[in-house]
Amino acid sequence: MFAACCSGDYMSSLFKNLRIHQIFGANTDVGKTVVTAALVSASAARNHPVLFLKPVSTGPRQDADDRCVS
Repeated sequence: MFAACCSGDYMSSLFKNLRIHQIFGANTDVGKTVVTAALVSASAARNHPVLFLKPVSTGPRQDADDRCVS
């Protein structure tokens, strides 16, 4: 039941005009936020509507990369 209602085909028919990209990295300090910020900036510069979400941040506060996201 779950696989049928939540398959890729079902979701793509729900959100035909929505593109979702997830950036993954194997460790901290590998540039995930910096790359994501660059992609968001490039899309916004082309007048594409863009939303950015970083739900979790780990590591010491002094190493935070929030300066990359405005």
